[in-house]
Amino acid sequence: MEEAPSPDWSGLPADILHSILELLECPDNLRFAAVCTAWHRTSSEAVCRISQTPCLLYCTKAAGPSAVGMYSLLEQRAYTISLPDPPIAGRYLIGSSHGWLITADEKSDLMLLNPITGEQMRLPPVTTMHHIKPVMNGDGVLEGYEMSYYHGKLFPRIEEPPCTYQLDEYRETVYFKAVLSSDPSSGDCTVMLIHQPYWQLSFAKVGGETWNWIGIGTDYTDGIHHDGWFYAVNIAGTIDSFYFNGTSIIHKRIAYQMLTRPTKVVYIVQAPWGDKLLISRKSKTTNHNTEGTFEIMVYKFDPDGKELIKMTGIGDHVLFIGHNASLCLPVSDRPQLMPSCVYYTDHAVESLFEAKSNKRDMGVYHLESNIMTNIVSPEPWMTWLPPLWLTPNTSKTSHHRTLCLE
Repeated sequence: MEEAPSPDWSGLPADILHSILELLECPDNLRFAAVCTAWHRTSSEAVCRISQTPCLLYCTKAAGPSAVGMYSLLEQRAYTISLPDPPIAGRYLIGSSHGWLITADEKSDLMLLNPITGEQMRLPPVTTMHHIKPVMNGDGVLEGYEMSYYHGKLFPRIEEPPCTYQLDEYRETVYFKAVLSSDPSSGDCTVMLIHQPYWQLSFAKVGGETWNWIGIGTDYTDGIHHDGWFYAVNIAGTIDSFYFNGTSIIHKRIAYQMLTRPTKVVYIVQAPWGDKLLISRKSKTTNHNTEGTFEIMVYKFDPDGKELIKMTGIGDHVLFIGHNASLCLPVSDRPQLMPSCVYYTDHAVESLFEAKSNKRDMGVYHLESNIMTNIVSPEPWMTWLPPLWLTPNTSKTSHHRTLCLE
């Protein structure tokens, strides 16, 4: 009896392949692309699953300076990703949004990097930021930056003496966090940057030439983008919203100083059921003389009463906080994740870039029992660069894809 011919998988209609791809998580998406040339081409053209599960991105000695490890929570296994120059070990990571890393190079200029595809995009130079002046040597070569200390809440302006930073020193002193409005490949992406002095906000268009300072508030610690608006929260729980209309910016103050207890970092999250959540994260010095999280509280924002309602849990949902764009996701199709938990990475306001060999403040906080557990044990990452959550974005140029098993 003759054996039945093997099916020609390359001949499957593109619309069926697209429907399959929309259901896959990142590792399976990349395996899909490796099946054959036709599937590879379809994968590069398809829109990947929107609700990807965050993976943990980190550096390892084994991977070297130009690659990172990526730990999949769903598969509970690690991968290695090779990255383009400049080497990732020489950059600083100040954000993760829409599958892209916001990095700072050795001159403290900001660059976007999609670690899955290897694509990169430069942001406007440091010297276009409002508080910054370039410092040149006698030959006219840039050798540092001078930052002036003032903010927009005081009038007339009170200005402290400026500080001068070396090219690479600036990035660890001034940048705190960055969030994107959308996938940069869309052609219409805006970056919101939280920075010194006084943890203020600046915005820039990807592909634009300058940073635009918004002198409205101070002490911001997190921000998100939702339905066309940026939302930023400060350490006291004040929420500001911003909408870009051409070259102008519309600002609305949603709520003012809703938190009274001292806290280290406050995050803002858009919940799938429609509420905006504020997450208060508190830390203390541990026996190893490092900052460690000891309490995380979640509040629901009531826009009518402009008040916060403390939540004892978040049901069948999970939170991801740190230097990533803060996320709240359902666990219904992610059985490996623990419901009503907060997956957190190190996000110290002042000491993240100090004592680079110190153990990183990372773990899983169980909201209903107030206990903490490890993300994975043993921990595979180096303490520098600080690990962060990445929501993989595979819908880019396929020839850059270099994911492989460790």
